[in-house]
Amino acid sequence: MQLTNVRRRLVAGVAAALILAAALGGPTAPRQSAAAGEAPETLAAVAADRAGSEAERTAVTIIDGGRVRSVETAAKTVAELLQEQFITLGELDSLSVPADTPVTAGLEVRITRRAERIETAAEEVPYGTLERADGSLALGATELVQAGAPGRKLVERMVLYEDGQAVASHVVAETVIEDPTPEIVAYGTAGVVSRGGQQIRYTQELELVATGYTAGPESNPGGSGLTYTGIPAARGIAAVDPNVIPLYTRLYVEGYGFALAADIGGAIKGNRIDLCFDTVDEALAWGVRPVKVYVLQD
Repeated sequence: MQLTNVRRRLVAGVAAALILAAALGGPTAPRQSAAAGEAPETLAAVAADRAGSEAERTAVTIIDGGRVRSVETAAKTVAELLQEQFITLGELDSLSVPADTPVTAGLEVRITRRAERIETAAEEVPYGTLERADGSLALGATELVQAGAPGRKLVERMVLYEDGQAVASHVVAETVIEDPTPEIVAYGTAGVVSRGGQQIRYTQELELVATGYTAGPESNPGGSGLTYTGIPAARGIAAVDPNVIPLYTRLYVEGYGFALAADIGGAIKGNRIDLCFDTVDEALAWGVRPVKVYVLQD
């Protein structure tokens, strides 16, 4: 109880002393005034430092992968600018200006970001068309024998991206997983002529020079009346050049009729044909004339 009273008296005494000192202009007031006098000088120095620092910064534009941002920097070169902004370049990335380019007001630095990726896609394999001769079809006619169908393949491409956009690609591998089915088209090789109400189908039309002969000695002195193939010579037998018309080929000769290439002759070479008649008069009446010869279907 006595200690508490002592403490109270000490606190009251200190408070009274402070009040008296303030009233009399004691040493405390001058120290406060000095501290207040120092504050303007310190603030001015800080402001000057800040103003100098801001004056040294340069406004530039950075376009990184298509994203645009404006920054103020104290960097002296583009390399320092990238380091300051914590920007790193990948192996395929590039700068629009050299790294040692000085930083100047309004400078634009474009960074192109590149990446390569393998991409796989399924694609069609186009089918081809096979053509087959068909003697049962008229010349110029066609008929679909088999419809075509595309196949399928897996294609791997290396795709180059710039700033997120694909700009180039090339194929690195292809794997066929389903073969295409070819289209098959038959085309007609048979021409058709109408003679005496009869439809005659042919596979070839020739322009030849025709003469006439008989099986008798007047045409072949000392002959046996047999053709080169052993078939008896008679109307409907023709002598041909086998290099032009193979032997045993069936023919239709304009103005003469049907004939079989079953004979040859020493003078029958190239585009010549010799037609057998039953009489000398018929052979002489025929004479020598150009004719159309149709090679018939087998």
